[in-house]
Amino acid sequence: MSTVLAAPPPKSRTGLEHVPTRAELHARIAPFARANSFEGYKSFAIDIALYVIGLAGVLYFGGLAGKIAGGLIAGQALVNLGSLSHEAAHRSVVRSRLGNKVIAVVSFTAILFNYRLWVYEHHVLHHGRTNTKGNNFLSPLTLAEYRALPPVRRAFYRAYHSPSGLGILLYYLLERWPSVHFYPGAWLPEKFRASAWGYTALLTAYIGVLLSLLVLGASAQGHSIAATVICGFVLPYTIWFTTFAMTAFLQHTNPQLRWYRTVGSMASPPESTAVHVGIPHWMNHVTHYVLEHSVHHVSAMIPHYHLKKAQTALADLVEPNIITMPFTVGNMSDVLRRCRLYDYDAHAWLDFDGKITAIPLDTSAGGRQRRAGRPVDGLLPDQAQPNSPGVFFPQDKAAAPAEPVAKVEQEEA
Repeated sequence: MSTVLAAPPPKSRTGLEHVPTRAELHARIAPFARANSFEGYKSFAIDIALYVIGLAGVLYFGGLAGKIAGGLIAGQALVNLGSLSHEAAHRSVVRSRLGNKVIAVVSFTAILFNYRLWVYEHHVLHHGRTNTKGNNFLSPLTLAEYRALPPVRRAFYRAYHSPSGLGILLYYLLERWPSVHFYPGAWLPEKFRASAWGYTALLTAYIGVLLSLLVLGASAQGHSIAATVICGFVLPYTIWFTTFAMTAFLQHTNPQLRWYRTVGSMASPPESTAVHVGIPHWMNHVTHYVLEHSVHHVSAMIPHYHLKKAQTALADLVEPNIITMPFTVGNMSDVLRRCRLYDYDAHAWLDFDGKITAIPLDTSAGGRQRRAGRPVDGLLPDQAQPNSPGVFFPQDKAAAPAEPVAKVEQEEA
């Protein structure tokens, strides 16, 4: 068995000479939480143009090499639009509320995500219950839960954690995308279902139009219909879904990162609830800095063109609390191997035999992550604002009463 990866004591929160207050974090981060409409619309225009160019290449070129090149370009554009849609849903890309919604809906449609489902699942459940069991991407099972699974389900769970990383895509396609990002599953409150089904219809129509365009375009030019559909649809969405699945997994699964059984037991400050995954600067830039994620959980209102500087500013204050991991195939495989099961009481990662593989970083001292004046269960789905920009730090006024749900629903209709 591998050596247990334990978080060194000097890197614990208690090792900080001074524990920054929420006001100090606000003062340091707030200047970056300001949208620049020119930068935002420019990013959106470039991403849409890149996607159109990729599809045009698939339709124009008769040879397989040209079609593959077009599919790769379209796939990269979908990755970019996925990052941008996430920001726009938080209303942080441009200054206009309507502009952000247009960018979000168009981008989400292109990446085959349901806008209404995303807003509720991401803003209320993910940001309100980050790394809480059952509410997030591939929540780890306990040893007892794993052993209680039927043999088939146990085999699937093991496959999801295969060192190759391909199991993460399998998990996403089987258990996440259909009922969380495409059509409303049982987890969505009844009052949001009509709107969610409307966006499901929009996605279905878009898929039909896109496939019809590819088939008719290939037929009109005498190109291979199969090659055109594979390069214009299957390849781009394989790139997008794979990238998204691995990103979501690595941002919130790591040997040094804690998970919690309930909302009430959450004890990590926001900067310690997400992993800062390091990639080359050029890759970081073209993907809109989506992996600068720990600062995003401090403030979801920081647009991508300010994220890098905001992450640096955050590190100046709370670097010992920030979990970092350079992205390599070896590191990814190590995470998949170590982070299979979780002991929520002792806070330890386990393998399938129940042996400890890692002890997460303890950043719980101080309790800054809890908002003064609010109960720890104050973010329950029926009470939180389902269409808000999400839980974010700069505008989080603890004493302010929650905006009535009916009003928010009317504004977002």
